[in-house]
Amino acid sequence: MTTARFEAVLARLYVDDALRRRFLADPVGEAARAGLDPGEARALAAVDAVDLEMAARSFAHKRARAPRRLGWLAGLLGR
Repeated sequence: MTTARFEAVLARLYVDDALRRRFLADPVGEAARAGLDPGEARALAAVDAVDLEMAARSFAHKRARAPRRLGWLAGLLGR
């Protein structure tokens, strides 16, 4: 059942606070608005809200601690 779109929506839920708030207020509706089919929307709506918030906080913490990547241009310039 897992599709690339499903995984992309789930990934966005981890990093987008506003989307996550909308999703938690209306899980099936927000999943459908993200383009998931009804089965995928129901599956995503079944995600535990506490686990979702915990994962989002964990990922945010990891992103905050990760060194900033300067990008390919900085690599070419030797920075």
